[in-house]
Amino acid sequence: MIGAVSVRLAPEWGTDPLWVRREGDPIPGNCSADRLGREFGVSARLVAAIDAWDDEFQAVYDPDDPADSGFPDEAATLAWHERGERLAERLAKVLQIRTEFHTACGDRVFGS
Repeated sequence: MIGAVSVRLAPEWGTDPLWVRREGDPIPGNCSADRLGREFGVSARLVAAIDAWDDEFQAVYDPDDPADSGFPDEAATLAWHERGERLAERLAKVLQIRTEFHTACGDRVFGS
C-alpha cells in the first residue's frame, strides 16, 4: 500500500470506521471504506462488508441518550466485535501493512 504506514479499523459514532496513517503524518486521518477501496485497491466486496459492519454500529447510536447507546446485549456486542476482527485480518492480508483493530471489547494487530 503505497504511502500508507498503517490502517486502524476503529469505529466511532458519526465518523468513518477507518484511520489511515501515511508516511510523514504524525497522526492517522479518518477514511471511509469506499475511499480505502479507491485509493488502495481494496475489493468492492470487502469495502461493502466493512460498510455493513460499521452501519450496524452507527444504527445503535441514540442521539437523544448517547450514554444508553449500544447493542442490546453482550452476545450481540461480541458477535459484532468478532466480525470486525475478521474484517481487520482480511484487510491486513490485502494491504500487507500493519492493520490495527479496536473496539470497546478489545484490540488486535495484524500484519507487520
